[in-house]
Amino acid sequence: MASNLTNLQSRQTEIFEELAAMSPDTAGGKPNAPGKNADHVGYRMSLYAELKEIAQQIAILTGGSQVDVYGRI
Repeated sequence: MASNLTNLQSRQTEIFEELAAMSPDTAGGKPNAPGKNADHVGYRMSLYAELKEIAQQIAILTGGSQVDVYGRI
């Protein structure tokens, strides 16, 4: 059975590959068009958000965690 770290790194690689393969003709690479149900920009942004979460989890598992807090004080 693969470790949590290995699973996270595998998913991270898959997302990098998917982002690199995006083009103006593929899902995520197109702009959003009025009247269409596909949210290409949202899909691409969700991949970036997932990468950020994965990076944070990897940092925690490898002992180099950092927490960024945004908001008003």
